[in-house]
Amino acid sequence: MPVEIRELVTRVDVVDPESMLSPAVLEQIVTAVLDRLQAREQAGRARASGFVIESVVQEQRAKGGA
Repeated sequence: MPVEIRELVTRVDVVDPESMLSPAVLEQIVTAVLDRLQAREQAGRARASGFVIESVVQEQRAKGGA
């Protein structure tokens, strides 16, 4: 919000303290995001592992195994 007093011009920024995150809430958000990223990474590794296993099974079948 611009404020003008004769020759002086300044800017005042007002922050609603109600809208700010407390350190505890911010930590909860960060923890939730990190947990989700870890879960996504684990799911990707499990999926990649499954592809490798399936590929080996297909190779064995093609060679006349199992």
